[in-house]
Amino acid sequence: MSRTIPRFPSQDLFGHLSTFRHKPIELLLRIARDYPEIARVRGGVFHPVVLTDPTLVHQVLVEKHEAFVKSYGLSVFARPLLGRGLLTLEREDHRKRRRLLAPSFMAKRIASYADEIATRAERSTAQIGAHAELDMAEESMRLTLEVVMKTLFDVELSNADDTVGRAFPRALTAVIDSITSPVPLPPPIPTPANLRLARATRELDRIIYRVIAEHRAAAHDNGDMLGVLLGARDQDDGSRLDDRELRDEVMTMMLAGHETTANTLAWALYALARAPEARARLEAEVDAVSAHRLGAQHTAALPWTAQVIKETMRLYPAIYMIARRSVRDVELGPYLVPRGTVLFINIIGMHRRADIYPNPEQFDPERWSPEREKLLPKHAYLPFSGGPRVCIGNHFALMEAQLVLATWLRHLRFDLVDPRQQVDFDGLFTLRPKGGLPLRVSQRSAEAQRQLRAASS
Repeated sequence: MSRTIPRFPSQDLFGHLSTFRHKPIELLLRIARDYPEIARVRGGVFHPVVLTDPTLVHQVLVEKHEAFVKSYGLSVFARPLLGRGLLTLEREDHRKRRRLLAPSFMAKRIASYADEIATRAERSTAQIGAHAELDMAEESMRLTLEVVMKTLFDVELSNADDTVGRAFPRALTAVIDSITSPVPLPPPIPTPANLRLARATRELDRIIYRVIAEHRAAAHDNGDMLGVLLGARDQDDGSRLDDRELRDEVMTMMLAGHETTANTLAWALYALARAPEARARLEAEVDAVSAHRLGAQHTAALPWTAQVIKETMRLYPAIYMIARRSVRDVELGPYLVPRGTVLFINIIGMHRRADIYPNPEQFDPERWSPEREKLLPKHAYLPFSGGPRVCIGNHFALMEAQLVLATWLRHLRFDLVDPRQQVDFDGLFTLRPKGGLPLRVSQRSAEAQRQLRAASS
């Protein structure tokens, strides 16, 4: 006998739609506190089910993943932006595309990007160090966009970086506005949000199609991921990606490789500014590395830096929620989920469950010692999703975040402008610091600056 899915109460006419639109993180954390397993919420025309239990999440992402597809947010409302890329494809199309992309994310190829990441991190460090105060959320976005365009597509953005940096947030905001409207209307309907999405997408398309055309004209592999994709052939029929398919994958990689890592870096700086002991331990770790410039070969010598990154992604997961839609009736534990149900996997709520993470609001990188990490339930930690759809670029993202954070803190120290400063959440597609992240910047030592000048020369 199936149990009834409990309802998260609301007195508003449209249920929790307004809260989800304006304060999604607050809503997800309340649900996790009051209904830490499963709950149904009211959201306008949709009544989604929210999962915050690792056992049920494991069933959705792994054991019964064939019963679910991506929900309307990606499959309908974000389609003009992302097209039919790895993030939106389903079933056999997704499996074929993932096989095609896999060589771009092999460990050897990812490691080859480390020098480029380190060089740009040092350049960024020198630029940041010229300021007494800086919005590090904005700087993180600028740097990761520069890295993703160079390492993935061998492109120097120059004047285009402002276009991409402006257009992406506008597009994502438009998608969220459409999804959370009391009456969501699909992209072909010319609502104000859909028109904003169309304009932002056109701006991005002009840049991306230009990059693809330049690569085709060059007719050789520059060592970047787009070069690999241009030469990739399907194992079954030998087909190659056409320009539209390449555009969709480039757009997906730009989003996944830019927004998520930038937010992780910004939140890490915020967390470390509030945890001086953890910061001091990281500084000591990076100081112990004698090389002028950090590279892929040094990541093993930076385990505490890696633990800081992991703990940041627990407290402040860039992808704070993922959505699925059931394509048949399916049992999740004792609950029957009817066909057509929209499911929200409450990542941020699960990451802050006190029964899984003691003192969950505390920033504690010790949680990620090898011994303690092994004790976590399956899928209690989901910074990169899980199962067959786990993020294909997770190793690249971790390496980039580790190298950039270590390089920054090797030479600079970041402090809160106001010690009482509390940064709120801005829940777009990714979890951004609301209003940016202004931090005070200071030089760590004269020796650190001498090393930076030597490495940059």
